[in-house]
Amino acid sequence: MRQKTPFILAALALVAFALPSMVTSAEASAKCGDRTKLIEKLEDKYKEVPVGLGLSQNNKAAFEIYASEKGTWTVVMTMTNGLACV
Repeated sequence: MRQKTPFILAALALVAFALPSMVTSAEASAKCGDRTKLIEKLEDKYKEVPVGLGLSQNNKAAFEIYASEKGTWTVVMTMTNGLACV
């Protein structure tokens, strides 16, 4: 998992800097819903576990990166209103 760390950190930084334009498009096109249910699905169906966490520059959203041993990964954005999007 250590070899994936630079990639995960780079992905997290890219997402955080792109947040202002992403929030509008994420609300329109991403899969959004209850955070607990989204996380359960990532863990149960894809065997992904949390490997990274960050906040947007304006503290409007938290970003979590989930990854599996098989190499799959997902970024979950949770906004201050509680809505979580993949």
